[in-house]
Amino acid sequence: MATAVVAFSQLASELEEQGLTQASGERIAAELAKTFSVQSDEVAVLKLEKTNLIFIYPSKLQNVGSIPLNNSASVAARTAVTKRAEIINNFSQTKHASVFESVPLTAKKSNPEMKSAGGKVHVIQKLMTVPVVSPAGVQGVIQISRKGENAPAAGADFTPVDLQKLVAIAASLAKCFK
Repeated sequence: MATAVVAFSQLASELEEQGLTQASGERIAAELAKTFSVQSDEVAVLKLEKTNLIFIYPSKLQNVGSIPLNNSASVAARTAVTKRAEIINNFSQTKHASVFESVPLTAKKSNPEMKSAGGKVHVIQKLMTVPVVSPAGVQGVIQISRKGENAPAAGADFTPVDLQKLVAIAASLAKCFK
C-alpha cells in the first residue's frame, strides 16, 4: 500500500500547479484503474465546486450535470457531506441516483464495458467511495466500482484493505484538487 500512496503523492505534486483539469483527471483515473485492477470506466473523480460535485472523470459525465450536495439519493453527495469512506458491495440493490450510470462512456457500436456477449447491460455492482479532504475541507470524491451483469460477474468484493488504500491515496491527491 505504501508504494501506491507514494506514487500518487508524486503524481499529485506533478499536477498541483495545474490543478484538477480534464487531463489531470484522466491521469489520476488511469492510475487508479491500474492500482485497483478495474476498467477506466469504473473510476469516477468528482470535484466540489461550491455546493455541487462536478465530474472531472469520466469527462462525458460533465455534460450530464452536477450533483448537488443536498441530493439525498446520491452516494457521492453523501460521501462529501459526511466525510465518510465506505464500501457498498451490493450497490445495485442500494437506493441511489442512477442517471449517470445510463450514460454510455464508450462508443455504442462496440461497448464491451456496458454489454456482455449476451447483450445484458453491465451496471455498477460494487463501489468504494471516499472523500478527498484537505485542511480546507472536502475538495471532492473518488469512487472505484466494479460493473457486471450481476454481483458475482463483477468480480471480487472490495475489502477494508482496499478502502484503506483508497483513503490514503485520496489524502495524497488532495493538494491537486484545486
